[in-house]
Amino acid sequence: VSFKTGSQTQTVTTDRLQIDIEMQALPTPQLQEWVVLSTHRSFESAEDSATRWQAAGINAEIAQPDAWQVWAKREDYSSPVVRRLLIENLHGAGYTNAFIDSRVVKAVPKVSFTADGFKYARDEFNITSANRRIQLAEGNRTSFRELFAGDMKIQPNSYGNYTLVNQVPVEQYLRGVVPHEIGPGAPRRAIEAQAILARTYALRNLRRFAVDDYEICADTNCQVYFGLADVDAGSDAAIAATAGQVLTYN
Repeated sequence: VSFKTGSQTQTVTTDRLQIDIEMQALPTPQLQEWVVLSTHRSFESAEDSATRWQAAGINAEIAQPDAWQVWAKREDYSSPVVRRLLIENLHGAGYTNAFIDSRVVKAVPKVSFTADGFKYARDEFNITSANRRIQLAEGNRTSFRELFAGDMKIQPNSYGNYTLVNQVPVEQYLRGVVPHEIGPGAPRRAIEAQAILARTYALRNLRRFAVDDYEICADTNCQVYFGLADVDAGSDAAIAATAGQVLTYN
């Protein structure tokens, strides 16, 4: 595990790591808010809306706290007065669906990890293994069913919580996608087609979560991804047979 303390990078070596997220009371309540310009069912419609807001002179970013949303770029509208002035102008121009998502926060999640009996409170840290394989278990389970290639990283997200990011090459990533998107019993050529589609989709959608500094999610909002826990020989062969192949348009 590596993390920064000031400008110095520190490393902790261990064979087992426990990650905890606990609520921590704030000394005084804090106001958290952002301007929601529009809400959408899909990333594609949100991206189209963000492009139109950009053309209208309002810098926008795409987020997914629950549904897909287009936010006025937070660093451009960092004070309550500026946010309320923006909403007033938008409503006056007829954009009455825009609103301020506002909440008073009394406690915030704080992440920590425990290694060899020592607890480290850090908002961001990297997890790397010698063989580039990491096993995960959730809750109080002691058996490790989930297995992932590559590295892991814990980092803050835009919603006051944390994201666990798996840093993995595309072809390895596909091993955890293809068998779950089509099923291992499909014909060989169909699995090869699915491998090409999954690779295309991944590379086309790397921008989806730029607001949170990662590229693509692991559920049905993107593609189902289960790491190396249930890899399939037929899917692996299809990925290898189509290595580097994507669909293009024009």
